[in-house]
Amino acid sequence: MPDVGRAARLRVQRQLAVARHGVDMLERKQRIVAAEHERLLLGADHLQLAWERAARDAAVWADRAAALDGWPAIEAAAPSGAATMRAEAGHVMGVEFTDAGEATVPERLPSGGSSALELAAAAMAEAVRAAAAYAAARRATATVEAELVATRTRRRAVEHRWIPRLEDELARIEGALEELEREENLRVRWALDARRPRRTAGSGTGGAG
Repeated sequence: MPDVGRAARLRVQRQLAVARHGVDMLERKQRIVAAEHERLLLGADHLQLAWERAARDAAVWADRAAALDGWPAIEAAAPSGAATMRAEAGHVMGVEFTDAGEATVPERLPSGGSSALELAAAAMAEAVRAAAAYAAARRATATVEAELVATRTRRRAVEHRWIPRLEDELARIEGALEELEREENLRVRWALDARRPRRTAGSGTGGAG
C-alpha cells in the first residue's frame, strides 16, 4: 500500500524543494558554462584564422625555398628535435579544460641557403605554434560544449520528469490525507451523536392538567 501519511508528505515536500533548488543551480551553471563556451568559440575562431594565415605563409615560403634551394635543403634545415607543447588549464563550474596551448619549436642549426630558406623555416615554426594554439582552443571548446549539453540534459530531466513526478505524488498523498481527515471527522461526529441521550416520545413535557 502506498505511503500516504504525514511523514510521507513531508518527505516528498523536501524532495520537491531539493529538486526545485537543483533546477535553479543547474540553470545558473548552464548560463555560466554557456558564456564560457561562447568565449572559447570566439577565441577558437580567431586562432583558426591565425593558423590558416600562418599555414599559407609557410606554404608560400616553402615553395620559394624549394625553387631556390631544393627540397633536400629544406629537409636538412629542419630542427633536430621535435616541437613540444605546453598547455594551461582553465576551469569553469568544476570543469577543467585546456585553456591555452603553446608550442616550442627547437632552433635549427645553421645550414646555409638562401634568405627564402630562412624565412621558410621561420614561417613553418610560426605555423606550428599557431596550429598548437588552435588545437588547444578547439579541444577546450569541445570539452566545455560537452559539459554544457550534459548540464542542459540534467536540468531538463529534473524539470520535466522528476519534479512533475514528485508533484503528482504529493497531490496523491494530500488527496489521501484529506480523505482520511474527512473519514476521521465523520467518525468523531458519529461518536458524539452516539453519546448524546436519546429523547423518548412524550418526555420533557408535563402531564395534562
